[in-house]
Amino acid sequence: MLKIENDYFIINVVYMLKVPQLDKFGFKSAEILDRSFFTRSDVVLISHELLGKVIITNMKEGLCGGIISEVEAYFGSIDLASHAYKNKVTKRNQSLYCNGGVLYVHTCRGHVMLNIVTNIENIPQGILIRAIVPVLGIDLMKKRRGGFNEKDLANGPGKLTKALGIKIEHNMIRVCKDDGIFEKLPEICIVDAGIKIETNMIKKTPRIGVNYAKAWAKHPLRFIVSDKYFYDKFDELK
Repeated sequence: MLKIENDYFIINVVYMLKVPQLDKFGFKSAEILDRSFFTRSDVVLISHELLGKVIITNMKEGLCGGIISEVEAYFGSIDLASHAYKNKVTKRNQSLYCNGGVLYVHTCRGHVMLNIVTNIENIPQGILIRAIVPVLGIDLMKKRRGGFNEKDLANGPGKLTKALGIKIEHNMIRVCKDDGIFEKLPEICIVDAGIKIETNMIKKTPRIGVNYAKAWAKHPLRFIVSDKYFYDKFDELK
């Protein structure tokens, strides 16, 4: 569990992790993931295990969050679709070379894309978050998106960043605990709420929009759990 160092921090950790809007789902736990979750070497395994985790943003306007339902894995230097192919380093992609558990946020065709860096420092692997099922702060998400019904609020990589209030300046923010210690409450974190996704519930397809990546475009590195799975599982989502 988190190491608590002062009363202010205790109040905020409870606020973040024991949110009434999350409690109604009967989640078994609500603990921020540890950095060790992200620094493992198997980016596909991490991708699978990210499905069902809850991403929460704690912005000035309020709390928002959703269950991660679609991701894509990127293998870094050997992956022609990766921004770090052949260990290329640019001002934009520097965060990919950080220790796992930080964000790599960039723009694509005018949309903000949210990636979680994995593996250890200087091994530039990562996971693109492509969709979430909204569970927290839905009214605020609708306001940010200009309406839309709940099923269409965050079912795309550009949609979810806008709904969650994630912007390019959130690049390189840490979204996990580090050796059980959290120096300050994050604007963005990834929470294990005890949702376990069985392997047979995960659909695998090639990644989207990477036709230029030759053979790498055909690898089934996009992983999806149907929204229906979550809507069937949690009555509150219906």
